[in-house]
Amino acid sequence: MPKKPKKKGGPAHDTEPRPIQIDRWQGVLAPASLAILTFLAFSNSFSAGLVLDNKLLLLQDPRIREFTGENIRLILQHTFWWPTGETGLYRPFTTLSFLFNYAVLGNKTDPVGYHWINFLLHLGNVFLVYALACRFLRRFWPSFFAAALWAVHPVLTESVTNMIGRSDLLSAMAVLSGFLMYLKATESAGLRRLAWLAGLMGATAVGVFSKESAVTIVGVIALYELTFWKDRRQGQVLLLGCVATLLPIVAMLYQRSIVLAASRPWVTPFVDNPIVGAGFWRGRLTAVKVIARYLWLTLWPARLSSDYSYAQIPIAHGTLQDWLACIAVLAAAILVVSLYSRNRTAFFLACFAAVTFVPVSNLLFPIGTIMAERFLYLPAIGLLACLVMAIEAAGKRLHAEQYVPVVFCVIVAAFVVRTWVRNADWHDELAMYEASVRTNPNSFKVHAQLASVLYASGPVGLNLDRALEEANKALAILDSLPDSRNAPDVYRLAGGLYIAKGDILHERDSSQGLHEYQRALQLLQRSIAIYRSERAENDRNGEAEWARRNPTVPHAAPGDPEADWMLAAVSWRLGNAKEADVAASEALALHPAKAEGYRQIALGFAAEGRMDDSAFALMEGGLITADPGLRSDLLDLYRSAFGNTCAITEGPNGPMFNLSCDFVHKQFCAASVEVVKTVRDEGLRDQARKQKLDLLQKYGCPAGPLEQVLPD
Repeated sequence: MPKKPKKKGGPAHDTEPRPIQIDRWQGVLAPASLAILTFLAFSNSFSAGLVLDNKLLLLQDPRIREFTGENIRLILQHTFWWPTGETGLYRPFTTLSFLFNYAVLGNKTDPVGYHWINFLLHLGNVFLVYALACRFLRRFWPSFFAAALWAVHPVLTESVTNMIGRSDLLSAMAVLSGFLMYLKATESAGLRRLAWLAGLMGATAVGVFSKESAVTIVGVIALYELTFWKDRRQGQVLLLGCVATLLPIVAMLYQRSIVLAASRPWVTPFVDNPIVGAGFWRGRLTAVKVIARYLWLTLWPARLSSDYSYAQIPIAHGTLQDWLACIAVLAAAILVVSLYSRNRTAFFLACFAAVTFVPVSNLLFPIGTIMAERFLYLPAIGLLACLVMAIEAAGKRLHAEQYVPVVFCVIVAAFVVRTWVRNADWHDELAMYEASVRTNPNSFKVHAQLASVLYASGPVGLNLDRALEEANKALAILDSLPDSRNAPDVYRLAGGLYIAKGDILHERDSSQGLHEYQRALQLLQRSIAIYRSERAENDRNGEAEWARRNPTVPHAAPGDPEADWMLAAVSWRLGNAKEADVAASEALALHPAKAEGYRQIALGFAAEGRMDDSAFALMEGGLITADPGLRSDLLDLYRSAFGNTCAITEGPNGPMFNLSCDFVHKQFCAASVEVVKTVRDEGLRDQARKQKLDLLQKYGCPAGPLEQVLPD
């Protein structure tokens, strides 16, 4: 029998994607409609305040205060979180964008300007997604709805409404625009091709210096070529595209290695990502379980949270829920593989989601967190495009094509409403943590953060009982962990809350508050023990060796001064003056510029009846920290303990120390010696010499002690 002739061509989605023809009306309607939908969904995001990590990165980064060459140099030579912390991230272009907001546009601490930049970046990404969807889905309405679903998806709020989510926006823009420019390069020749490849190189540079995960642009290009290779076979363009992307990636990795080598090593805390403490296979199984959660959030973004810390997502132990999650992910993977022979466009889009997600998946290596919704910003594009194709195919199979647009409109409307509601959670920290506690009640961190915010809001004691309740919930989650994996700041927070509770009860009745003080003592001792264990663990992981090789670079303190001075405070309240003195001295040794440490030392001395030593501690602290509260405390002490002496005199602005009084002058000069020593130890020898001369010439302090700490 004669063979049947092969059919020419094939299904549209089995061939290389090409741009579609869009009439003029559609060319105007689609971008305008997408812009309106996006604005509706995020219209209430502009009132969101400086919450979570925004406070650190936007309010406590001195590099973004002024547009100067020195600040640009500091941005390029330090990590993303410098100087407030260390996380091993290098994202200078993102920090430069914050500098642009703060200093160039003059937004400073006003969030609105930052939100507008984020919104415009996201809107630009929406247009890029629409352009790529037109290529791959090849029809106007499916392309439009794919872009619309992604534009207003609620899970994107952590990247758009959250101001420091800008790194996601910038890196995504680089990947999307870079990929589109690569496609343009494959369709061009000569100088036009070189221009597109130069644009690809520039976009890649912006992306990888904004967020490290933008390196996936190489994977996206390789995936595209592997998927549609037999229709294309453009090896030369692929080679040029690899060169254009790899050059900026290599430059970023080189500069990043230099910066990180000069920075304190970062070890991911177990409580932020429990996968770091799991074995290899249990860790990978847990990561797969988390992938199932991401897939579900893409389809049903009802319960959203800013945090998934311990123990919201338990380490996989082979439970039924663990295996069901793994089976679901495995089934999805098998389905994607089967798409290659049936629908290569769907295969590419699904693999696009996988490729852009891999760096943050915890599959290759543990990262800084076990789960974060911002990680879906790019992968959601491929997932939602596949959803559009699936709904469209189901409509055809059921002969209900006329209802497909209605389904899309309903989903888009639901996403707009959910996003608008979710934006309100970012209004302030209280709203955010209240929402997170409802959705992720097993995360210790959201309970601890809510406790801190509740205590800080309103008059002292107003929300104290609720704050203690939330702190105790956090402690209940953490208590079973060994010290080396625990979180000392939560115990310190709870200890401070119990001190405040004890003070309130003690004011009402002097016989009350003992139980609260004892509980605070236990919690603070545990906090200090956890901190020391954590430091020892970090030293074993390389920090001690790094500190030895970098003696001039600041490194982590061996103790926690905040916990020490709280321990001093509660010891004094319990009548343990010696313990209070030791704790306060340790706090000052760690942080000599902390006023509270001097105050607690003074209280300890006063409890022992050592009023001269108490006055000296307040004098020393006041001179070193310039804290007005210590000055006021010293004046009160002089009035109460030295009222019949010459210690206080009237000045032009009210009562002041009388330096003509012999014992006040002696205390002042002795305390000033410690001031000169502190300034000297900070490396400011010229300033220390000037202070020494003032003390000798202006105040007549004895030269001997000053010469010992700073010889000529």
